[in-house]
Amino acid sequence: ESNGGEFQISKAFKSAQGAIWDLNVMFDHWSDEVNLKKAYVGVTNVLESNPNAYIWAGRDFHQRPQQGINDYFWMNHDGQGAGVKNFDIGGVQFDVAAVSQVKSCSPEVMADETNPSRITCTGSSDTGDNGHYALTTKTHNIKAGPIDVEVYANYGFDSKAVDSDARLEAWQGGLVLSHTNDSGVNKVILRYSDNSDNSVYNKTDDLTTVYASFEGSHKFTQQAQVEYLLAFHDYDNGKDNTDNRKNYGAIVRPMYFWNDVHSTWLEAGYQRVDYDQGGDNHGWKLTLSQNIAIGMGPEFRPMLRFYV
Repeated sequence: ESNGGEFQISKAFKSAQGAIWDLNVMFDHWSDEVNLKKAYVGVTNVLESNPNAYIWAGRDFHQRPQQGINDYFWMNHDGQGAGVKNFDIGGVQFDVAAVSQVKSCSPEVMADETNPSRITCTGSSDTGDNGHYALTTKTHNIKAGPIDVEVYANYGFDSKAVDSDARLEAWQGGLVLSHTNDSGVNKVILRYSDNSDNSVYNKTDDLTTVYASFEGSHKFTQQAQVEYLLAFHDYDNGKDNTDNRKNYGAIVRPMYFWNDVHSTWLEAGYQRVDYDQGGDNHGWKLTLSQNIAIGMGPEFRPMLRFYV
């Protein structure tokens, strides 16, 4: 655990013509300087044929689907760029964007410069990009009987900011199948990546990765609930097998909500990492927590947790 947090301010506006704008800024502060994590503007109700289409530009947390129980972003393309979300064609919705990875920066104190702050930069994020780009797409609002379907396809490439002998291309595909009923939800996630893992920004030549998981939640009653996850990750570098491995994980979290404020959770997790070289590792944990939240359910925030 580390101390810190993210702090966001958002403001919505509605024009006389009916367009709905939103302005968003987020800062974070962890172990380094204060960082500008988000600074973007978006608008809906500007396309007569597609009033729900959301057009945006700036720096944002982009395409970062997260699994909560294992705190894993199985895709992550945070950065700055522009795109469209929820563009509707025949009931199916499309998200398309072009984004770049933000250049990192190491703050240093300058000996004697005209800059009054005498700091080279603030935070770990610069204002420009580092030459790694991504074209991202998501197709969603697809129904296959009782199953909701989402399809992801991403392409990564490098600009001239990257040395010519280090430039690579990468691509990534993902599929999400989910089923929701009155008692909960079950979801299957599949991801295949070529020359990358969970982000096409970060490329490795001849790397192939596969991620698969099954997760869900079930309500026995409004007060008694359980969350669970099974996950598999295969990391295979064809040129250097030093770090090649298969990762297996399982987590279960039964929860009991005494009322709208207090709840008790017991979480058990197990993980095995099987390396091509060096054998395998096993790990497990058991966490008991007493929680105070603003509402009944694991999704409610703010929440105070006391745990061992």
